[in-house]
Order: sequence, then structure tokens, then C-alpha cells
Amino acid sequence: MDWNKTNTILITAFIILNVFLFVSSKNMTNSEYAPMKDKEFAQEISSLLDGQNIKINAEIPDETYILPVLETEYEIIQIDSKLLENFLNEEIEPVEDVYEYSNSKGEALEIIDGKKLRLTLRNKVQDEINENLKIQEVIINFLKEKNIDASGYVESFRHTSENGCIYAYTRQYNDYSIDNSYMYFFTDNEGIYKFEMQRIISVDEIPEKIRTINAIEALPRILTYPEVKNKEIIKIEMTYYSVEDENWQNIERINSDPTWKVIFSDGTQIHLPGIE
Repeated sequence: MDWNKTNTILITAFIILNVFLFVSSKNMTNSEYAPMKDKEFAQEISSLLDGQNIKINAEIPDETYILPVLETEYEIIQIDSKLLENFLNEEIEPVEDVYEYSNSKGEALEIIDGKKLRLTLRNKVQDEINENLKIQEVIINFLKEKNIDASGYVESFRHTSENGCIYAYTRQYNDYSIDNSYMYFFTDNEGIYKFEMQRIISVDEIPEKIRTINAIEALPRILTYPEVKNKEIIKIEMTYYSVEDENWQNIERINSDPTWKVIFSDGTQIHLPGIE
């Protein structure tokens, strides 16, 4: 057993518990309590994140939302000769229980958990980004070539590094992003070198709506993600999200909850529950 790791988890859990007990005690005595207006609570959260060298360089939304939970159905990808020819541009016969295929050019197609599609066209070029490259046109042409319907999807995020940029398009529902339904375009100086996609094909509202918690109430849960130490938060926004756990390959329909998304300066994103 890794005792250092265990101790870290226990200490983190203890700190988070204390923070939520702090909030709960105030809620018990004042039904109008608003965490965003409580300087003492805000300072508690700031100190908590500072302890992990997590900096906040973004506005913390002060709204709460009354939103429905969404029942979502995913597109299950059928691996057949039509799919393989569409993405690999060659006639390839599928083989039962085989989920990775490649063509004579070295392009590779992988189907993950029956829902995720990953197409690798080539290795990433390490040159600096060409500012004159009209990437939006490249993306539009790629979607046409691969017969991908992008209606309902909008660019929700992009992250640029020294020699590459990731463009994320997600399905929208009433102005909110459904983050599990996405298209990611990995680009470099020569265009798209990798593409990933997972699609939701139907969305239904569950009748009873719920009220979300404040973003600042959700932030202490960042400490359950040790990989985000020493990072800088640049954006916090309300989205819809379903946790993709170890049972994801067996899931075809699942509820998508209102969720706070935290974006870091290095492109990392995590999702924090937006409801108690």
C-alpha cells in the first residue's frame, strides 16, 4: 500500500469535509445565506487552493441555476466496411472484436468503448503554428469529406500551445454545452493531424428541475484531482456532463447533470458536480 498517497487522500477529504461543514452551518442559521457574498468563506476557499498552488485568474460565476437533468442517448458506432472506407479511404473488411484499423498511408482508426472514435492521420509537426492557416476552412472541409453532420455543435473551447492547437466543438442544449458530445480537432502547422468524436443522438429533459450550487461551493472538490496542482484556472462555466467511469463501455443511455467546468491555462479541464 502507498501510505503517502493514502495520507494525502485522507487529509484532502478531511479539509473538504471541514469546508462543507462550514457552509452547512451557515445555511442552517440563515436560509438566505449566499457563499459568494461571504468574504470569510471566499478566503477559506482561496487559502485551500493556494495550499496546492492553484491560482484563480478568472471570474467566479456567482449565479445559481434552475435546470433540468437531461436523459441522453449515445450513438453506438457500428464497425463495418462503410465506416472504415469513410474514415480510412480504403476498402477494409471489419473483423469481429477488432477495434483498431489502419490503411496503407499509416492512418489509424480506433473505436473506444463503442462510442468514441479516434482518427490519427499522422504524427504531429513540431513547427510553430502558421498564423495564415485558415483552420476553420480546414475543419469544414474535413467534416464534408468524412460525412459528419456538425449541426447543433459549436466551438466551445480552444487551446493553443507553441506548435499546436486543439479545437473543441460540443453539442449545445439551451445555450449550455453537453461536454460528453464532442468533436476534437488536433491541429498543427499543416492542418488536422488527429480527430476524436463522441456523439449524443437524443436529449430529453427529466420533468423536475433542480437548483445548482454556486461555483465557489464546488471549487473545494478540485482537491480530489491531484493532477491539477500548480495550475492556473482561466475559466469556470456551467455545462452538462456525465461521468465516464469504468462502466462506460456498457452505457448507451445516461443522465447528464448540470456541472461546473473548470478550465486551466494548460488546456486541462475538470468537471465538478453542480448539485449536492
